[in-house]
Amino acid sequence: MRPHPAFKDRSIPAVHVLGELTLRALSINDLERDFDAVMESAADIKTANPGSSWPDGLTKEKNLIDLAWHQREFEARRSFAWVIESQEGEYLGCLYVYPSIAGEQAADVVWWWRTGAVVAARSFREHLVQWLTSNDWPRLDYRLKDE
Repeated sequence: MRPHPAFKDRSIPAVHVLGELTLRALSINDLERDFDAVMESAADIKTANPGSSWPDGLTKEKNLIDLAWHQREFEARRSFAWVIESQEGEYLGCLYVYPSIAGEQAADVVWWWRTGAVVAARSFREHLVQWLTSNDWPRLDYRLKDE
């Protein structure tokens, strides 16, 4: 698997502190916590993503395949997925950066919060925008989920 051209010569961190939260690359080692968080939050995830039926029909086996795919894409610098954790290591949700494969200089940025997670959403978004517009990232049009 080849890296996305905009990320070919870049190293995106597997762990990054974002304000009061920590991002950690999503991997197969997150299976239990991820599956529990997704299933617990299914109704909220679907409400936040009209037209999507995910995670309907998700099983642990299918989730393991998804996690392996996210892990492989991160390693190949093709797309990026992180667990969003509190300072105490609580699983709060996930963040995804999907660079366009259509040749445009853009990336879709989406995230979801675990049902009941107490987060400062505005602060998260501000820190995320600051990070995406820093020199750590290539100059792309980062389209955040709520824009």
